[in-house]
Amino acid sequence: MTHRTRRTAVLLALAALVAGLLTTPTTAATPSARAGGAEVWQRVQQPHVENPTNPLAGRLWGVYSGPQDQVTAPYQRARGRKKRLIATIALRPRTKWYGAFVPDASIRDQVTKYIASSQAGDPEKLVQLAVFRMKPWEGEACVRRSTTAEKRSYRRWINQLAAGIGSTPTAVVMQPDMPFLWCAPDRKAKARLLTWATQRLSALPRTSVYLDAGAADWCQNERGANPETCAQALKLTGVRYARGFALDSTHYNGAAENVRHGVAIVDILRRDGYGTKHFIVDTAKSGRPMTWPEVIPASRRDLKDNARVCTRASMRRCVTLGIPPTARPGSPEWGLPEDVRKAAATYVDGFLWFGRPWLFNQADPFVTSRAVAMARTTPWPGPA
Repeated sequence: MTHRTRRTAVLLALAALVAGLLTTPTTAATPSARAGGAEVWQRVQQPHVENPTNPLAGRLWGVYSGPQDQVTAPYQRARGRKKRLIATIALRPRTKWYGAFVPDASIRDQVTKYIASSQAGDPEKLVQLAVFRMKPWEGEACVRRSTTAEKRSYRRWINQLAAGIGSTPTAVVMQPDMPFLWCAPDRKAKARLLTWATQRLSALPRTSVYLDAGAADWCQNERGANPETCAQALKLTGVRYARGFALDSTHYNGAAENVRHGVAIVDILRRDGYGTKHFIVDTAKSGRPMTWPEVIPASRRDLKDNARVCTRASMRRCVTLGIPPTARPGSPEWGLPEDVRKAAATYVDGFLWFGRPWLFNQADPFVTSRAVAMARTTPWPGPA
């Protein structure tokens, strides 16, 4: 290299550096322009100094890649660019949902196998699961009481789940779509069962339970998102035993909206004698935040649970992947407003992917076209 060529290269490098330093970060532009770095499943992330007891930090997060997950097989079958796009989901930690579709006699074995695959030989890795076991639930819970047999089955199932978890470092999202509790004719009985389950799992040595609290736009059906209502549901279902609560399991609000809403719930719980609780936020589907009234179904035949996906970067009122899973939700790299960043560092244990927008109706089956579109339009870089 000649002296002139070397000098030109240096000047170009300095110009690029200055341009980068002068660029004003935004939540949409900055992530897409930045190369993906090591993530929480690749490198241990230490807790924020504001939240030193964060049980999700200080350890790697496991990634499950077995037959219990709907993403794994399509990822393994895919080739070329499609495989690289699906990898944006498949290679990252996700929360496995378990419910009544797993028999009482099978739940312990299934969870044990799930843990073994997720940890891949490292017993310190964090495992994530959601307990969606209450029966009836959602719409059916509004019109039918749990039978005596269903209550007994619920207790058997939870006890077997606890036996399967044992001393595994585990984050548990307890009963997604908790706002349906309000419409149940046997609300008190269901609340007692959920309280018992929360206490049972929280008593495990390394399990952190986060009770679902709806979303920034949803605490009770047809009643909006009053944080007092969210807090009341948490009090009824055992938050006194839990690490805290979870937000946005099935809605599409943004990280900033949920953090501000979560802090309001934390303040209410503290006011009412429950101490300082922490929370987690789903960011799997909030790359383009929207409220429930703004959601457009994928087709006229679909429900809002199956919202349309983004097909171009400028599209709005659509679903695409949000902030990658992280134990450092207050990091500046997420481009959050300063008040939200500080609150997240203090009260949020992590941004997790416990929502499942790549599944039909966020439930089943895996839809390749949805996954590919979301991976192509997300404002955040894929995994390194």
